[in-house]
Amino acid sequence: MPSKASLRLSRTYSLESISGTFSRYTSATLHSSISAQETYADENSFLSEDLNGADDKTIGRLSRPGSLYNTFELACEKVPEPPLPDVGLRPWLAVLGGFCAQFCAFGVMNTIGLFITHYEANQLSHMSSSSISWIGSIQSGVFAFAGVICGRLNDMYGPLYLTIAGCVLLTVGFATIALCTEYYQFILAQGFCVSLGAAGLFYSTTASVSTWFAARRGIALGVAASGASIGGIVLSFLFNGMVNRVSFAAAVYAMAGVLCFFSIISVASTASRLKPTGRQPVRFFHSYIRPFYEIEFSLFTLCMFFIYLSIFVPMAFFASAALAEGLGVTVASQLIAYLNVGSFFGRIFVGVLADRINKISLFFVVTLGAGLVSCPSWYLSHTKASLTAVCVLYGFFSGGILALFATVIAGLSPVREIGTRVGTVSGTISVATLIALPIAGAITGNSAGFGGMKIYSGVFLIAGALVALGVKVKVDRKH
Repeated sequence: MPSKASLRLSRTYSLESISGTFSRYTSATLHSSISAQETYADENSFLSEDLNGADDKTIGRLSRPGSLYNTFELACEKVPEPPLPDVGLRPWLAVLGGFCAQFCAFGVMNTIGLFITHYEANQLSHMSSSSISWIGSIQSGVFAFAGVICGRLNDMYGPLYLTIAGCVLLTVGFATIALCTEYYQFILAQGFCVSLGAAGLFYSTTASVSTWFAARRGIALGVAASGASIGGIVLSFLFNGMVNRVSFAAAVYAMAGVLCFFSIISVASTASRLKPTGRQPVRFFHSYIRPFYEIEFSLFTLCMFFIYLSIFVPMAFFASAALAEGLGVTVASQLIAYLNVGSFFGRIFVGVLADRINKISLFFVVTLGAGLVSCPSWYLSHTKASLTAVCVLYGFFSGGILALFATVIAGLSPVREIGTRVGTVSGTISVATLIALPIAGAITGNSAGFGGMKIYSGVFLIAGALVALGVKVKVDRKH
């Protein structure tokens, strides 16, 4: 009978705490006493495998086929979390990458109203507004759901591969819009290819920026988020100028060239402070379900679900609603630019404030503001001056919401899980983004008209604000 060997091992490693008893990052020493037959003594694989599934305080008995019982004990102690840089060239290069990524990702999202208005009058004039709005809805829904995959891949492999894939998909997908003539072709190009490329750029760069900053995380993410507004302004003017003077195809190709340029800068400048963990086993419960055991995280997800049922509705229908008021195509197109101007200042201003006051309280204020602008302000506005004011104000408050989205999640998450958790929330609310515009389009197509759609948008934004207030109360009680 083979002799037995007794091994005593000691290993120091980094562990992410599940229980609130310990700090988020702890130093722990694993003392393992293994008794096994010599032919089955594989201590390295034993340690790495058991380590991945261990909790903070664990004494367990594990067995494997062909081996004796193995016993291990895991002890954790508090250590201070290492400070994040907050200053220097490398962190702000990551912000530049985030700025360029959001220029592309949300610049495309912010101009969807122009495309819908153009399709209604040209390529898809034979279809209803509700059917055409599915293009924008699928684009937003796929973008949100892709966060589940992109966030996880970013945590495992870093941002490089995702940003490269995003650059290629976004550029190719957008360029092919010029060649589309049928409804399903617009769905494939704009609804899927463009949105997947935008997701690869956005989720990877947002998570990377968060790893470089702590005290200045709000302003860093705010500056990065302002790229969305600049993208919306530039792409809006480019679209309107090229469509009116040249052609729709020329406008699309010009926009694709601009998107390619900015996405290449994003690829070159984005890097994460944390070393990628490499391929990890799929632990669906641990990665995507366990965060919802935290009540504040679940409430914030519900809050974002309500918000995403409505936040993109005004962006998509400002132009169409203005045309219904008889203001003309030129004025209707300008409103989208005013929206993005307001969004730019909202993202910067809110980002600065987020480092000075409570982020969740600020989130409640800007969400409530967006709801009140949508209803009753937009509902009661019928002139060019009043609609311009509504667009600027809505852009300001909605820009603040989108700038704080990742900041609030980062504050509720361990640093190494930011990418996965942003993706988890985005994947959950993707259902809301998928159905929001068709619902709004259906409302405008019946007797309620644009007035009913404005009420719909405002009600859900205000509901999201009230849930955000609940998150604030829960977090205050916890601390």
